[in-house]
Amino acid sequence: MSSSALPIVSRALAALLLPLSIAVATPAQAQSPTPVLDQIRQSGTITLGYREGAVPFSFSDAKGQPAGYAVDLCLRVAEAAQRRLNLPELKVRWLPLTAQSRVPAVVNGLVAIDCAPNTITAERKKQVDFSLAYYVSAVRMLVRTDSGIQSFDDMRGKTVVTSAGSTSDRHVRRLKDQYGYREVYAKDHVESFLMLDTGRAQAFVLDDVVLYGLRANAKTPAQYEVVGPTLSVERNALMLSKADVQWKALVDQTLAALFASPDVLALQKRWFQQPIGARGIVLGLTPTPEVLAAWKHPSDEAVE
Repeated sequence: MSSSALPIVSRALAALLLPLSIAVATPAQAQSPTPVLDQIRQSGTITLGYREGAVPFSFSDAKGQPAGYAVDLCLRVAEAAQRRLNLPELKVRWLPLTAQSRVPAVVNGLVAIDCAPNTITAERKKQVDFSLAYYVSAVRMLVRTDSGIQSFDDMRGKTVVTSAGSTSDRHVRRLKDQYGYREVYAKDHVESFLMLDTGRAQAFVLDDVVLYGLRANAKTPAQYEVVGPTLSVERNALMLSKADVQWKALVDQTLAALFASPDVLALQKRWFQQPIGARGIVLGLTPTPEVLAAWKHPSDEAVE
């Protein structure tokens, strides 16, 4: 298979994944909750979850195919599994998920990995596991530049939106009474931004990197800005089943090897500093000291 047949992956990574076939899965085609490597060996297929609007981590590109930094990480894991099992070909199926559906999808074995900006939390670790953290972001808010809003102090009587099932919703709930705003919860990040864009909400609270991605993808990016203090630091990771220690070990080994090589900087540059998506948006985000530290000292510990 030529690299041109793999639109969801950079050409450098595609060179590593030539035998992989890519398809989009329906729920009926999802995995059974058997050990992942056994399932891959038996079926020659791996099913991966992704988001449709979490730029630059996980999103649908101009052709409707999964793309992004976390998607590329998952493809590297798929290639490692293919090598481990000595398979001549491995078919990759993609299942679109939301912040609400990801945990059930992982727990029930619908996906081998959720390839998205999943925040590692102690509460979530009661149900699922996580890979080594691959990025670090901060929870802040996106507002219209003409709104005059700079923090929650300016939100009394106004409406705050966030995506249901995200870690940001705990901050929105926790601060509601203190700052006197109304809260609403959208089904995903795209709908959350639409509520801000149409004036149904005056602030959108989420991980700042995703907010920058949504702003850059807006029709008029200059109309929006990320403001306010950091509500929490989020360690982003791939989401996995708690029941499959062997699979987690392979995922972590793959990521640790990447973090120790120059390839991780190339991947970061590809998705955070160069044109991406149908409109060729550029986020212009270099790795922060926190991100560099996460790569230097890999860990799956939660930060609350």
